[in-house]
Amino acid sequence: MEHGELIKERRLDLGLNRPAFVSEMEKHGQEITPDYLNKLERGTASLSRASLEVREAIRAVLGYSAEEWQELTGLYSPEATPQRRGGPPIPPVVPFRETPITIPRELLEMVEQYGDTWPVLKTEKMQRMLAAPRNFGGAEVGPQTAEDWLDYWMANKRFLT
Repeated sequence: MEHGELIKERRLDLGLNRPAFVSEMEKHGQEITPDYLNKLERGTASLSRASLEVREAIRAVLGYSAEEWQELTGLYSPEATPQRRGGPPIPPVVPFRETPITIPRELLEMVEQYGDTWPVLKTEKMQRMLAAPRNFGGAEVGPQTAEDWLDYWMANKRFLT
């Protein structure tokens, strides 16, 4: 069934003429004209192009649940439960767990020497970002001396700040 037919049949089943339907829409905070409703019902205006707010008001006036609406129209409704939409399941929310990162002694030496010039180096966040590749790649990966850490910082600071 086309969207327009669905709207018109349900509206008539509810005993609403177009002006009464428009009045009900206003109760849901959306103003549409009887002419626009007529265009939706005839299919000359696309329901899928209507704003989400207008579609949700139409759904509410017609008395469909969010799940029924999505099933009948194929259009998104924010109140529908994800499992009923037929889409992929939504993964569970996993609490944030900060990964332990060791800040190398040589990086701390570089921060001590140049932290006044670049105060962002003194932040834990920046030190963790600089040290991350070495922590995940092994001690032999990345800078080895304070001078190496300075070179690494200078080469990457535009990407890290």
